[in-house]
Amino acid sequence: MASEDALNAGKTALMLYMSYFNAVAQEIGTEKATALQAKVCENMGEMQGKMIKEQAGIKEFDAKTAWSFLRNMPESFGSSIEVLEESPQRVVLKCGKCSIYEAAHALGIDNNTIETMCQFSSNRTLETATKQLNPNLTFQVTKFRSAPDEPCIEEIVLSST
Repeated sequence: MASEDALNAGKTALMLYMSYFNAVAQEIGTEKATALQAKVCENMGEMQGKMIKEQAGIKEFDAKTAWSFLRNMPESFGSSIEVLEESPQRVVLKCGKCSIYEAAHALGIDNNTIETMCQFSSNRTLETATKQLNPNLTFQVTKFRSAPDEPCIEEIVLSST
């Protein structure tokens, strides 16, 4: 379970970032700002995935092993993640408290925009990091929360080759 201190720190930092992003989007356009954000997050995910793979010394990760290494990424920002299902082929996760969602919600950003922001930021980072661990793994959000007190459901799946 993520600590309340980490959640609050993540929320505060992300509120600053989101305010900055909005200013940039107003200056250069939302589409270009979002594309740049996605590129930064892909680069970050690639770097983190490569570091994890190198430090772990594992050639190919299955879903369960990948999650055991990736979980620190959202938890370091205070997100609370519960594992609903876990096997080498599939890990299903319930993201309860989320610093990204809470920061955006506190700034008055609507749910559809928050979902889009997540697709091009944290989800992109996790998706790219997951692919670095094993190209046959996918990370995806299968259900985005529709209200602050609802969770997101995410999964890591190993496709058969």
